[in-house]
Amino acid sequence: MATVLHVLVPGLLAAPSDRRTTLHPTAPALAWLLARADRQDAPPTADALLFELFGLRVPADADPPAAAITRLADGGEAGSDDWWLRADPIHLRADMHGGVFLADARLLAIEPEEAAALVAAFNRTFAEDGLWLEAPCPERWYLRLPADPGIRTQALSAAIGRDITPLLPDGPNARRWRTLLTEAQMLFHGHPLNQAREQHGRPTINGLWPWGGGLCPTGARAPAAGLYARDPLVRGLARLSGAAIDSLPERAEDWREAAATETDSLVVLEATRHAAADGDPQRWDEQVAMLERDWFAPCRRWLQTGKLTALHLHPGNGHRYTVSRAARWRFWRRARPLIHHMR
Repeated sequence: MATVLHVLVPGLLAAPSDRRTTLHPTAPALAWLLARADRQDAPPTADALLFELFGLRVPADADPPAAAITRLADGGEAGSDDWWLRADPIHLRADMHGGVFLADARLLAIEPEEAAALVAAFNRTFAEDGLWLEAPCPERWYLRLPADPGIRTQALSAAIGRDITPLLPDGPNARRWRTLLTEAQMLFHGHPLNQAREQHGRPTINGLWPWGGGLCPTGARAPAAGLYARDPLVRGLARLSGAAIDSLPERAEDWREAAATETDSLVVLEATRHAAADGDPQRWDEQVAMLERDWFAPCRRWLQTGKLTALHLHPGNGHRYTVSRAARWRFWRRARPLIHHMR
């Protein structure tokens, strides 16, 4: 029976910053865990943390090669010399103050046939430039390049709901790539598919967001005996490391049953991943309450009774929180409201 549990919960402590004073989640178990944990520094984002957990080093001046790895989860192959960029379909909307704001594919409901049509149009236009676009699933698209494009990018998760102007690609070839993205926007804007979407009151697929570029790395190793996640980056890292990955349990009790033959496990919970970007504090409240009921309360109980020897909580905010059985004796560490732990 697994007695050590790593729980990665992106966005757990990242509720909409302009609404935090109105948030009142009821999560006494989570507050107890955070109060009695030893806090250490960690990579600043959930994706960077996953690379570290799987033993992959990312240079400070490079993008984490998320594209090549998530492509493994979507059926691609490792071992190629190709340079891959995620080029995800997005909707861009200009506002009256001159900003351009991004909505990701979660709001676009892209059909496979729609993805195929836009990808084909892109490849007809840009294949001679050495660019080749693939869409193995409607919401995740991949751009194959012959070499490093000479740009550094921002992850899609950092751009959702924000003005993209300061987040566009940077680096030696930034001007060329910004021009290319504008040309792709013009191509998609005039495509009959988008004209039909507009006529039916659906948001258009009028841009691409490049991020996560690089070659597929080697040398990954699984951080735990059991891996449980839906996240494509985790599934790709599992494939890269040669580890099995299981479906995500609904509740902590389901995990304990599934982990009966394991020593330790990594579970990735997605409920709060987009809370800050979506600006929906009520939904964040509800998701934290759900995680409290299904995960944090059982974990506190198991730490108190000795069924769990260590819980490593990773909110993806630049810190990790480690709670051991000894935490139950730290009576002087009183639980504080979750807002105290937010950045």
